[in-house]
Amino acid sequence: MEFSTTRLEQIAKLLAEEVKEQLAEKQGINEMEQMLRKLVKEAAGLGLRRAIEQGEERYAGKDVACHCGEQAKFVSKREAVLWTVFGKVNYRRRYYLCAECHQGQSPLDQKYGIVPGQVTQTLSSLLGVLGVEVAFEEASQLAERFLLFQVSDNTVRKQTEGYGSAQAQAEKEWIEKAEDEKALQVRERSMECRSGRIYASIAGAHVPLQHEWRELKTLCWYKVEKIGAAASQKHHRPLIGEQSHLQANDMKCH
Repeated sequence: MEFSTTRLEQIAKLLAEEVKEQLAEKQGINEMEQMLRKLVKEAAGLGLRRAIEQGEERYAGKDVACHCGEQAKFVSKREAVLWTVFGKVNYRRRYYLCAECHQGQSPLDQKYGIVPGQVTQTLSSLLGVLGVEVAFEEASQLAERFLLFQVSDNTVRKQTEGYGSAQAQAEKEWIEKAEDEKALQVRERSMECRSGRIYASIAGAHVPLQHEWRELKTLCWYKVEKIGAAASQKHHRPLIGEQSHLQANDMKCH
């Protein structure tokens, strides 16, 4: 993903000016770094809100289709909350209500896969990983330290349990597919021909570098192929474990 260099320069200039004004004469690298982290978080949250609300442009004041087959009428613009890696993001979007089935909807939420009041998938995955690695209380403290906003123990627990449930469901599906003979046959027929096994070999030697010796390692990737009976004949007795009918080719050393 490429960004506009001109815009990045403008953003960097504004951030630097804000840091200068906020810190005045107390500028040190630690203070500047902490200030920039907070500024970037706040700016990104505002940017995400605006990016979400820009999606409203396509709906204007039109009615939208309801799942019951009727048309849902525009009611009003309503505020919603979304928890992201930038913290709490408030945004406004158009809300529609169907007079036939009395079901409400927000096309913007559906468009972006937003569940109002919940955490985003990105934040959920981060909290889930933390909750798996350490206790929920410690995970909450780590999240606050890294993300610069408070996350409750219960939120970490909920996301971790959801993370675990999703993994358990995925593993269940893997097992079912592994035991499904028809699915395995279809998969085997659809698999492309593979290039074969790739081998690796590592060799090391000590070399003098300035005032000390260091070990230099060389890694070689290669494939093997069978050789003819005549070419494999040797005048000496083969070593134990030696495969005299094979030879290396397509070698690439690093």
